[in-house]
Amino acid sequence: MKQTPLYQSLTFCCLALFFSTNVLAVEYSASAFGTLGGAISDNKITYQRYIDDNGTLMRDSLTGVQVDAKFNDQWAATAQLVLASATDEDDVIKPQVKWTTLSYRPSNDWLIRAGRMSLGGLLNQQNLDVGVSYDMARLPCEVYLLSSSYDYDGLSIAKTWNTSTHEITLDASMGMQSRDYRSYYNARGKAAFYPADITSGGFVLTVTDYERTTYKAGWHFSEIDPDEPEGLLSEYTFRQLGGGFYTLGEPINKATTHLNTFFLGTSFPLEKFFVTCEGTAILAQDFEAAPPTFAAYISVSRKLNNWTPYLTYAQMWTNGMDTWREVQGATPVPPFGVTQAVIDNAASAMAIYEQNSWMLGTSYAFTPKQKVKAEAMLTHVGERSAMFDGDIAHENVMVYSLSYNFAF
Repeated sequence: MKQTPLYQSLTFCCLALFFSTNVLAVEYSASAFGTLGGAISDNKITYQRYIDDNGTLMRDSLTGVQVDAKFNDQWAATAQLVLASATDEDDVIKPQVKWTTLSYRPSNDWLIRAGRMSLGGLLNQQNLDVGVSYDMARLPCEVYLLSSSYDYDGLSIAKTWNTSTHEITLDASMGMQSRDYRSYYNARGKAAFYPADITSGGFVLTVTDYERTTYKAGWHFSEIDPDEPEGLLSEYTFRQLGGGFYTLGEPINKATTHLNTFFLGTSFPLEKFFVTCEGTAILAQDFEAAPPTFAAYISVSRKLNNWTPYLTYAQMWTNGMDTWREVQGATPVPPFGVTQAVIDNAASAMAIYEQNSWMLGTSYAFTPKQKVKAEAMLTHVGERSAMFDGDIAHENVMVYSLSYNFAF
């Protein structure tokens, strides 16, 4: 991922503050975290970029280090580096700069942060890479891969109110990101990555009751500006052939598109169980290649000494699949430059999701900072799911996962 000028400026500010501070007075701490995770499915079609019947360590494995510096009661800095699968190409591991911020707390109820951070309203958004911090083998992809508002360079301002029963925090943020979007093309048999510059901002409201109940709601607005000169595919067109047949016409592109993302989640104890629910909605403006998509999950767990078994159900669905069906039903007309391969590529590149998953698993905590997790996941695909690289419809796929997670 490219560094934006804003991030470079913030890095310079962090260094300037560091060197202008009495080094002997700075409090430092360092930590490391990681996951060694393997996953294998019963299907040759690749799922979530890496999982197939050959097995993989690429999907879940990562390692990271974090350094924290406290300059005084108001100023602090954090730098985090993670080694994980690349975001701009497959089957490659790259170092990635994650949470790297300069923070200023003028009072106990205000927090201002500048630098690289996650923007978004998911419950585990900020600790996604630290697998030991949650019990599921992996956070449901239906929600967490769909709503990936990570690694923005920007500014966050949070205000906290404390009552006798609750803590309420409102976080307003704004940031920029250079990101590579991935599309898989069936006829080519491989994926392509398309770089884009994204400007995003929004609000996240968090309410906790000082115990174990949390409520979270958020909204983010994004502008996507692709680096490709032709822009983004805004609308598919069709050419009538007569007799009820038609073929693809010239697509209509536009320079930028806008995206609204909504988050809603809660986690709370229920008798001897613990319940987590989250939902998200992704609404793009005038972007037929990515129709409105919704996702949600519910997870129920119970702690039994060192064991924490859980059962999770997740579902995602796309509203407005008519265009995708129409693209699939087009007739190849090679003289017009429309072959079956062109049709297959056009259909498979669309962000269409219709799937649900059941996840049964458990974690075992050796210590509070070391866990082993195991999970069996059954995913049912409806007409189409872009989580899979290839043609798969109306099928069940089993995925088995095992991982060791740590933080020191």
